[in-house]
Amino acid sequence: MMANLAECLQALPAHGLSALQRIYRPLWRAVDQWIDADGLRMSAAMSFYGILSLAPLLILLVAVLGWWLDRSYLETSLVEQIRSVIGPQGARVVEQALSSATKPSEGIVASLFAFALLLFGATGVFAELQDAFERLWRQGSGQAPRQKWWRSASLRLRGVAYILAFGFLLLVSLAVSTFLSLVSDWAGSYFPFAKIAWVLNEVVSFGFGVALFVSLMKMSSGPKPGLRYLVMGAACGAILFQVGKYLMAIYLSTAAVVSAYGAAGSLVVILMWIYFTSAVLLLSASVARAWSDEAAARAAQASAKPEAPPTSVQLS
Repeated sequence: MMANLAECLQALPAHGLSALQRIYRPLWRAVDQWIDADGLRMSAAMSFYGILSLAPLLILLVAVLGWWLDRSYLETSLVEQIRSVIGPQGARVVEQALSSATKPSEGIVASLFAFALLLFGATGVFAELQDAFERLWRQGSGQAPRQKWWRSASLRLRGVAYILAFGFLLLVSLAVSTFLSLVSDWAGSYFPFAKIAWVLNEVVSFGFGVALFVSLMKMSSGPKPGLRYLVMGAACGAILFQVGKYLMAIYLSTAAVVSAYGAAGSLVVILMWIYFTSAVLLLSASVARAWSDEAAARAAQASAKPEAPPTSVQLS
């Protein structure tokens, strides 16, 4: 028995090291792929497109969700949701963008032209996001994405699907948040119910992040990984976002970012948040691809091992 115990103790570090390498190697490969694909540069480009698409996207979301929810309630809830994530400075920009939305133009031609411009502006950030995803999926394969005019049109059409998916998830999130708020108000100051409501709110926020990341990656074009690895990458991205959300809040509350830029400080806060979110989203896509590549490499290595020759049994 002591000999068996010694053998188990000797084998434990090697087994633990192998399990650790299964986690460490894909993550390291993901960071390496993310750096090679210029993840920070693509995040900067997406932050530029994001700030230009912010007002059209908000107007379209309010217009679409306005079929099921009251417009004033929807705008208030949307601003409160954004305030809870990025703070009062960013929420102020969103509130101003919603309040300064112009009324629809009179006439069929003018209305269609205004809607086309609105849709083109709102899908800009999603077209850039899809292009970034495709670069990550093809990184290191030597296959460049096709530069055709219909590819740009396809990116814009997919951007409409992105908006609809984002609107659906936002509708579900608002419904769940409203339910949790009602439960919290009903529970009052009773500590266990308030604590449970807070935990449920964090779980819902994490689940919303995972679902949003998976849907954004799933609808992209190119040789993307399977759904299992997309969920794994999205879970890593949602964890990074939840941790980075608090770190960003601490940084923005202590650093002189807003005051240094004066009136443009709130816009800088929005840019920083879009940049951070884009970097996390692209890194989660790299994690999904790295785990997929690691699983494919292990499967190829296992299939390449020579099978042991069958042992012959001699009958006496």
